[in-house]
Amino acid sequence: MKNLLYGLFIALLIFSSNGFADELKDDLRAPDKIQCNDEIKVCSYVAQNITARELYSKINANLFPGSILSLSDGFITVDGLKKINFYFYNEDLKQKVIAAIPLFDTLEAFNPTDLVLLTTEIYSLTEGGFSNLQASLVSANDPASELAEWVISSAFGGPTGVALKIGTNLLSSLLASSKVKEESSKVTTISQLVPNLSGINYSNNSKIYISPPGSGVVKEEKAGLSVSGTVSISSRDSELVLIKDYDLTYGVVENVSSGERVNVLSISNPQLYLVKGTSSIVVSSVTMDQINRTEYSAVSFGRKKEKFMNKIMIITRAESIDFTDYVNQLKKLRQIELHKEFSKEDIADFKTSAVSLKDVLSNIKPMTAYTTSGDRVVGFRLDASYARKDNYKKNIEVTVKSGNAFSKGLNQKVILPLETLMLNGLKFDAFSAKELKKPLVEVEVTLKVFNTDQVVVKKLLYNPENNKFIE
Repeated sequence: MKNLLYGLFIALLIFSSNGFADELKDDLRAPDKIQCNDEIKVCSYVAQNITARELYSKINANLFPGSILSLSDGFITVDGLKKINFYFYNEDLKQKVIAAIPLFDTLEAFNPTDLVLLTTEIYSLTEGGFSNLQASLVSANDPASELAEWVISSAFGGPTGVALKIGTNLLSSLLASSKVKEESSKVTTISQLVPNLSGINYSNNSKIYISPPGSGVVKEEKAGLSVSGTVSISSRDSELVLIKDYDLTYGVVENVSSGERVNVLSISNPQLYLVKGTSSIVVSSVTMDQINRTEYSAVSFGRKKEKFMNKIMIITRAESIDFTDYVNQLKKLRQIELHKEFSKEDIADFKTSAVSLKDVLSNIKPMTAYTTSGDRVVGFRLDASYARKDNYKKNIEVTVKSGNAFSKGLNQKVILPLETLMLNGLKFDAFSAKELKKPLVEVEVTLKVFNTDQVVVKKLLYNPENNKFIE
């Protein structure tokens, strides 16, 4: 009966092994041949897809769970990175191991979990920048709503300490507004890709040694950012993310009349709910000296301090990402280059009708957008439908100007292939603070075919208030 069971088990393993071999994928190496020498009683196998130690562990865990092999039974040893040696004096047991090895020498089979993209941003603001942001948020929620004012004032340092939730797009546009942009500075952005149901463990701290005036004692403090918690995607709504036991600490070096100190801002929430497209905001106050000197605090990071930044704003947002979509995006990213080029298929599909270079260069398509951090993206792209086999490799001299002799503005010069201007476009340099206060900014774009006299000049009217071009 025992021999019959062994025979059935071995037959099953051999059948499974043959079926397995038939289903091998391109990225999985076929099992190597097992070499046995019965005279010296040694079998050898070189692992193809995993290490010898991993194969050794799989054999022990699956074929001999909880048992200890004795010398009278046989042996399994690891010989280098990929090779194992083994032998069993019971022929049935030896054949059992031989049949099992191809099943265990495989790449790991797993079903990857979805991911959560967690973003933490920290801004420093002046009192005026804070007031403008606060007023804009009240107006955006409902100018006549006392509830909106109460919620916002609570989030911004009020007695209840409730974090304000607003739409990320709205927040981005407010941060980009000239009134807030001039009175704020982004300190840092931390983006973390965390597997669902996994813990957040981020820490970027520095030791600060502080000696209070007259104390004669040097104290060690920590300044910087730490974030912890556990992410969980809702089974009912994939756009809802729960961060359990969310904890954020941010140590800021403050300069007060009695000397420097580290003020720690701590945010704790046992259940922080975040929905895709929304941001959670908390604002706290810090104390700093209003003098012109280089700051090395966690607020200003060595910038020359010209404004009294006494508010810290912490923004948190989360977005669930399907792992399949994530892998597809990674595959697309590896194909993206700094300067895109038309594919062979694109070139084969180019229209054959004639088009003048003047018409090509005249068809400018302005582009504007906000990043989630409130940074402006302004530029233009040329119409790709005008690409022809005889023009897409032409080099174009591009000059972008704004302002005048009395006002500093854009002064950008590049030479790019026509296909780059069609596929990537050109992003303008940053507008000056003075230009962003104007109701309209006139931008002159000159496009000249390299080493020719073919030139097109286009004037664009840009509205900084809504980050749009007037057509």
